Amino acid sequence: MAQDSLQCLAQLASMHGPIFPDESAQVSYLAHLVEGLLSMINGIEIEDSEAVGISNIISNLITMFPRSILTALPSELFTSFINCLTILTCSFGRSAALEEVLDKDDMVYMEAYDKLLESWLTLVQDDEHFPRGCFVQPAIQVFNSYIQCHLAAPDGTRNLSVNGISTHDEEEINELQEDDRELFSDQLSSIGMLGRVAADHCIPLLTSLLEDRVTRLHGQLQRTQQHLMASSDPGSMDRKVLDDLYEDIHWLILVSGYLLADDPQGETPLIPSEVMEFSIKHSTEVDINTTLQILGSPGEKASSIPGFNRTDSVIRLLSAVLRTSEVESRATRASLTELLSPQMGKDIVWFLRRWAKTYLLVDEKLYEQISIPLSTAFGPDTEGSQWIVGYLLEKVINNLSVWSSEAELANDTVELLVTLVEKRERANIVVQCENWWSLAKQFASRSPPLHLLSSSVQRTLMKALVLGGFAQMDADTKQQYWAEVLHPLQQRFLNLINQENFAQISQEEAVKQEIVATLEALCGIAEATQIDNVASLFSFLMDFLSSCIGLMEVYSNTPETINLIIEVFVEVAHKQICYLGETKSMKLYEACLTLLQVYSKNNQSRKRSDATAEEDQYQDLLLIMELLTNLLSKEFIDFSDTDEVFRNQDQGTPASGRTVSAADVVLYGVNIVLPLMSQDLLKFPSLCNQYYKLITFICEIFPEKIPQLPEDLFKSLMFSLELGMTSMSSEISQLCLEALSPLAEQCAKNQEKDTPLFIATRHFLKLVFDMLVLQKHNTEMTVAAGEALYTLVCLHQAEYSELVETLLSSQRDAVIYQRLADAFNKLTASSTPPTMDRKQKVAFLKSLEEFVANVGGLLCVK
Repeated sequence: MAQDSLQCLAQLASMHGPIFPDESAQVSYLAHLVEGLLSMINGIEIEDSEAVGISNIISNLITMFPRSILTALPSELFTSFINCLTILTCSFGRSAALEEVLDKDDMVYMEAYDKLLESWLTLVQDDEHFPRGCFVQPAIQVFNSYIQCHLAAPDGTRNLSVNGISTHDEEEINELQEDDRELFSDQLSSIGMLGRVAADHCIPLLTSLLEDRVTRLHGQLQRTQQHLMASSDPGSMDRKVLDDLYEDIHWLILVSGYLLADDPQGETPLIPSEVMEFSIKHSTEVDINTTLQILGSPGEKASSIPGFNRTDSVIRLLSAVLRTSEVESRATRASLTELLSPQMGKDIVWFLRRWAKTYLLVDEKLYEQISIPLSTAFGPDTEGSQWIVGYLLEKVINNLSVWSSEAELANDTVELLVTLVEKRERANIVVQCENWWSLAKQFASRSPPLHLLSSSVQRTLMKALVLGGFAQMDADTKQQYWAEVLHPLQQRFLNLINQENFAQISQEEAVKQEIVATLEALCGIAEATQIDNVASLFSFLMDFLSSCIGLMEVYSNTPETINLIIEVFVEVAHKQICYLGETKSMKLYEACLTLLQVYSKNNQSRKRSDATAEEDQYQDLLLIMELLTNLLSKEFIDFSDTDEVFRNQDQGTPASGRTVSAADVVLYGVNIVLPLMSQDLLKFPSLCNQYYKLITFICEIFPEKIPQLPEDLFKSLMFSLELGMTSMSSEISQLCLEALSPLAEQCAKNQEKDTPLFIATRHFLKLVFDMLVLQKHNTEMTVAAGEALYTLVCLHQAEYSELVETLLSSQRDAVIYQRLADAFNKLTASSTPPTMDRKQKVAFLKSLEEFVANVGGLLCVK
């Protein structure tokens, strides 16, 4: 295929709008493009270098033309286009799988495949515009192809080269570090959506394949166990069959999870409408009792239960995953853990967490119509929901016992536990389970094996236990629960730090481990904050904060402990500040100020001459800036109502007697941060982003405090802003521009000239002017730069006029001179001088868009 033809078609596919505003002309144009594409690729073998170009053309055709134009195509042409898209998607998918097997550096087919799947996602999400059912058969083909590429031979083609020979050995495969569910999340989302479009085919297919693989896994584990018992050389065992089964199950569970549920961040997850409709459509064929029997019998093969074919397919697919979980659990009880795959364990709890968020205790009020099998099995106050909560809790406890050394699996497991208790309705069932209380006691007493869990897992486990404590219980039971969960933590901590010889024993490993475990637990408690528990948790945590400050002195030369102490404050501020009224906020401000004062004193005397000094400094500063930013967030997000959430507690000192404000804490923190921020430290992206986010917040919220900074700190801040504008990423540059407007407005308000801030803003006027007129810049920054320029022009009108005159006088080309002069005249066309008036600013920004369009690039220097 000729590259020039491909490039020509790609260019034409992205130019339709401005050329053909008329709808009928657009239809004709699109039809011409589609015909050109079909004739170009029909019967021709596509070269590797052309795959991405073709996928981009198809993507443009689908995304850039309105749906009404696509549906107006002649039906035969539209059908041919969809068939072509289907064939190319399957073909590119197979080639992408081969690229992955061969470890190619240039994954052109993978890129092309991703682009085509995005196109499918666009189409099926707008399927109401297209003939009903027109995507079902294509969806089946693409779905089948994906599944086939991810299953081992003979059913699939995974890890096979063109001639059918396996190319990877298992050691190479296991070296892949990034989790597939993250690495291929976009692909899986598209395949999951296509699976919903063809739910009648895809859900039963996944169920059948998974049930088959789990049955084979169960048998293979038994045979392997017998082999190990009979063999004197365990190393002689061939794991290939097991590894192939684990990889098959891995992909089947991932696809099932993406098909059955979404994971919308911050929104209530709902059962996908296609899945609900599929279940409703077949509900008359379903025997609910048999369905519930299969659901509640994960230790049995579904096919061994009479009437297994008359079950709800959605529940049957979940049952297949539970069966996988049960096979795994039984293998651990049979001491076959070494034969199991931690990856399969991760997949199981990932799926169960994703499923539980959406289906467990399904709320009928959220749906126009509800599936009777789903509501009967998983609705509130049903035996099915109570059974599965108990099963999932047992799974969590078993995993934490067996897989405590597998950090990622343990983390996924405690995240499942959080899902079970983060909603009050689910937590109410959880706390009725005896093993929940056993888990709480075991963790609170630091009993094995829970004390072997990693710090982050212990933190999340404490979060879950705290969330569970706010479930519905009578007063005596609740008091007993907190006595068993939080009281031991408090007592152990106080008993330890109040020992007379604590300073001497503080560096002993066992003591440090106890301190670290307590700090991690405090972070977990803070993370469990919700609006209805913040009053209790704030009071509990405040009792610890002063003790934590004391630990800063003891562990001043132990950077990791210092970091963790600061992190406790970061989490408390992050999770609770938005709920605190004025009185409680002040208490937190006071604690944070004391923390920063102790840190500053220790930091001045701390010697940082070793190789890890920069890394320690990086971690300290990052956490301090997060703390300051979290405190500042109170100005933007405030859910408090004059301590309304604390109405049953002592209000303490009235607000009129306040001694510490957010500004006091933040500016003290800035005094610590600014002198330490070197250009080398700003090379750390996360630190750089947090730093500029912080100083922008400060300029926006407390602009009146900036002129009050000591001279050296003021100069450091101004230098940081200039550095960010001129030498950092566009994101950082935009933050700096946003900081300039409130500073200029502050100068205008004070009407004081020749102050350091007034002089600095005059310098920034030239920088912003040059950025907009003389330099190439990201167009997304035009608004922020324009707002900054306007406020600076209001402040320094004479200097602005001088900049314009200097620029015009330097032009030797009369045409460019006139074009620039006209553009500047239009930009400041108002007869009155610019002021800090909102209407004038809006008019200026609108004129600025035209200005940039007219002169943009005209004078740009490299």
